[in-house]
Parts: sequence; structure tokens; C-alpha cells
Amino acid sequence: MKLNQLESFVVLAEELHYGRAADRLHLSQPPLTRHIQALEAELGVELFHRSTQRVALTDAGRVFLHELRPVLARLRQAAVAAQRASRGDLGDIAVGVTGSAMFGIVPVILKEFRRRFPGVSLELRQSPKGEQIRALKEHRIAIGFVRSLTSDEDLAHDLILEEPLLVALAAEHPLAGRSAIRLSDLAGEGFILYRGHSTPSIADQITQFCHEAGFTPRIVQEAEDMQSAAALAAMGLGITLVAASLRQMKLRDLAYRRLAGTQPPLTQLYAAYRKQDPSPVLKTFRALCAEISKG
Repeated sequence: MKLNQLESFVVLAEELHYGRAADRLHLSQPPLTRHIQALEAELGVELFHRSTQRVALTDAGRVFLHELRPVLARLRQAAVAAQRASRGDLGDIAVGVTGSAMFGIVPVILKEFRRRFPGVSLELRQSPKGEQIRALKEHRIAIGFVRSLTSDEDLAHDLILEEPLLVALAAEHPLAGRSAIRLSDLAGEGFILYRGHSTPSIADQITQFCHEAGFTPRIVQEAEDMQSAAALAAMGLGITLVAASLRQMKLRDLAYRRLAGTQPPLTQLYAAYRKQDPSPVLKTFRALCAEISKG
């Protein structure tokens, strides 16, 4: 049975007139007649009583119509669903995110994606960069928000955000009395760094910035992530550098101070994904990331 034959049957059953049915189907009457005849031949039953005066459903035709209508409705729904999936507004996507990215632009992206594409099931998985890279390679997530690039040749990256690094330090620290701190003023301080179980990492970037300022940072503590480093700084265990968006994490006894200079160090946020992933949902998600990051 062909779909056009079934649709022709339903329209003729509703109109009970070949001319009106042909008009609705945008057909001439001969093709409509052939559709009905082919369907009856395949079913082995007569679906219509025909005479020069009228067209009427047989008992078999009435039963077939009753059973067929919900099937056609489901077929139309399936066609619409397939079209939506091909556009990337129906399906599912697993998104990885490092903890520090949950401040700033990423929540905006996730909220807007849910609003625009309610037909997509979005699963959020929080993990450090190293775990996100493994999850991407193992197809457990489709895209991940990370603070540094990876050299993996199977992965690509979209730049989502560049933002200044801030000094995070205990509120009673002597340098907290300044509105801005030169990076070179941190030469004698104990640093709290975080690597996210990956190389290269933002810790490597911070170390490079310090080298450019003329010193090697004295690392007194390593943390799992940026927000943990900030929490340790609030305890007075050292100082750290964090993304400006982390200011939304208001910790008691913690101060954020900008780095002085005409070109303060910047940190980047990237969306990493598999180069060969053909998912329309991923394409849609990346497009929204680009739209919001440029807006």
C-alpha cells in the first residue's frame, strides 16, 4: 500500500464524490480512480459502492476508514518529527560543562536553548576539562564547555567568550585594599592553581602570564577547579586568578580585584565538540552559542 493511495481513499471517503476529492488532492479524476482501484486490488475487498448517481462506502470501507485515520495521523506526526529532527529542534543533546563556566554566559545559553527548542532533551553533565575530553571521545557528550584548548585532532573548538582574569584573595589581605593590582605585585605571593586534570590547562596560561610579568609563581596549593581555588583563597591559603564571571560567586571573606594594565590577561571559554559529528541538534546548539556570544 502506498501513502498516496491511502490518502486518496480517506479524502474520497469524506467527500463521496470523485470530482471534489480530486480537487482536494490536486489530482485529475483518472489518477484518483487508479489509486482506489490499486488499493482495492491489494486489499482484495471493495471499498466503495459506485453508481452513476452516487459513491458510498461499503462495510469494509467503513471499517478500513475507522482503522486508517489514526494510522495516517501518526504517519503525519512522524513526518513532522523527522523534519524537526533534521532541523535540529527535536532530539537530545548531552552537554559537558566545567564548574566555573556555570557563571556568566553558559547559563544564558542553556536557558535560551531550552526556551527555543523545547522538543530537545538537554542533559547537563558537570566535570573538569579532562573528563569532558574523554566523554567527547567516547560519545558520552556532544559538546563541552572548557577553559583551554586541546590538541586532540578529532576535536574542534568554538570560542565562546574572552574575559579578564581577576585576582581572588582574602578580604583581609594587604593587597585587597587596592582597586587594581599589578601582576608583578604578586611575585612574592603563594598561588593556588587548578588544572582540571588536563594539559594544557588554564593553570599553564596563568603560569605563562606570570613569566611574562617577570616571575615564576610559587604554588602553595592545587585545587580541583577555579571555584574551589577561590574558596581556598577566601580562607587565606593563598591567592589565585579567576575569570571575571566568577564574581557572581560571592564568598564571605573573599575579594576580587582587577589586574592593572592596559592589556590585562584574558581567559577564554571554548565549546569543544567532535569534528565529524553530523548531529543537527549539535549544529543548532553551536549556532545558538555563536549568536549569544556575539550578542
